[in-house]
Amino acid sequence: MEGNNMAEKRTITLPSGATATFRDPATLRVKDRKKVLRAANGEEGLMQALSIVDGLIAILVEEWSFDMLLPSIKVSVLDELTMADYDALSEEAGKAQAILFPGLTENDKSANDPDSPFENSNA
Repeated sequence: MEGNNMAEKRTITLPSGATATFRDPATLRVKDRKKVLRAANGEEGLMQALSIVDGLIAILVEEWSFDMLLPSIKVSVLDELTMADYDALSEEAGKAQAILFPGLTENDKSANDPDSPFENSNA
C-alpha cells in the first residue's frame, strides 16, 4: 500500500495551546546529525546538552503556530518560548535522539559502565 511508505509527521499541542508539527525521525539523515553536532560544537557540559536539544528541535519542527521564524531558520527563537512549551518540544524531539545518536543513548549496560560518557554511570 502506497500510504505505508509515506513519512509520518506528528503534530503536538503545547501547554500554551500552540501546535508544532514534527517530521518523522525515521527520515533523518547523516546531514541532520552533523547539523546537531555543529550546533553543540564549542559548548561544554549542560550548555552542550541544551545545544543538542535545540539542534534536535530545529531539525525536527517543520511548522508551528507561533508567530515566529522556525527554529531551523533561527534557533535562538527557542529562547523566547515559555519553559513549558520548550520542555514539551524537548520531550518530543528527544524521541529522535536514539535514531540520530544510537551509541549515546543511555541503556542498562552503560548505566554501570565506568567508561560510559554518561554522568553517574559508575553508580
